[in-house]
Amino acid sequence: MDASWERTSDGRSDRSSLSVLALFAIAAVVMVIGSVGLSRVVGQPKPEQHVITIPAGTAVRLSSGHDVDIIPTDLDFRLRDQLIVINEDSTAHQIGPFIIPAGDQLDTRFAEAATLEGFCSLHSSGSVTIRVSGT
Repeated sequence: MDASWERTSDGRSDRSSLSVLALFAIAAVVMVIGSVGLSRVVGQPKPEQHVITIPAGTAVRLSSGHDVDIIPTDLDFRLRDQLIVINEDSTAHQIGPFIIPAGDQLDTRFAEAATLEGFCSLHSSGSVTIRVSGT
């Protein structure tokens, strides 16, 4: 009989069988953590880059009552998508929580799922909804 599987006089397994059990437990934990981490990366769609350019003269066109068709009133993104807004206008513009100064740009990635509703200076309605889905 193999000595590593013998029981001590009080009925407990010896150290080598406890070591084997501990190794199996550690391996199981590593496998679970690895599979959860891998599932978050593999199988998810590649993040998209969304570029919006606000042309020069947009504020003037809006103030004279013209419709500008730069962005829809509902914007849909997925986690990790990147939004770049380039403001070539001489006036700052706001898209929901984002204010883009004149001549500047916004560059952001969406890290969590959310629905944001807010003011939008690019629409006659004055509002925009930004949805970030988890998938």
